[in-house]
Amino acid sequence: MNKLFKTTLAAGLLAVVLAGCSDEESTDTNANSADDGLTGEGQETHAPDSSTQSEEGIVFDEEGNVESAEVPAEAKEEIMAVFDQYIETFNNKDLEGYMDLLLFGEDYYNEEEEREALEEVFTQFDVQREVVEQTISGYEEGSAEVFSNMELTTTDPASGAEVTRSGRQVTIMKEVEGEWKIASIQFIAAP
Repeated sequence: MNKLFKTTLAAGLLAVVLAGCSDEESTDTNANSADDGLTGEGQETHAPDSSTQSEEGIVFDEEGNVESAEVPAEAKEEIMAVFDQYIETFNNKDLEGYMDLLLFGEDYYNEEEEREALEEVFTQFDVQREVVEQTISGYEEGSAEVFSNMELTTTDPASGAEVTRSGRQVTIMKEVEGEWKIASIQFIAAP
């Protein structure tokens, strides 16, 4: 994380409204990925290619709720278990557990950069993600999208300043060698 990010985030915490920022020096495909939702701005954590974008997009029912995709029971259980682990490992600052859930590669996460960014987030802030609701909104064999409404509470340990923001997130997962991995995360903060 660069100095601009730290300064912007600290100012946002003190103002009780997180300001959006980005790592302007980096054009890598996973800039800010460990920081998902910390800034309060919507952010796409990875430059998606056709393998990480939704084929159909999110579908809403007549009442404005996200429709659930048809998913085989075993796949649904595995996907949701990985998603729950993702939330748990992040909230518990379990670096290795979190890293084990990510898909690494040219079009996905860069392991070294992600580890470095995550270590910095875990050192600098206390962030708790609470899932308000979740559903698998897209599915085809080997690929899934988990849509969730979340509340993120960020605390600056140095000052004790705390901010809670809500937002929506789409977590794209890929099945690789029989295991579901997180390929991409897109978070959009509520206005």
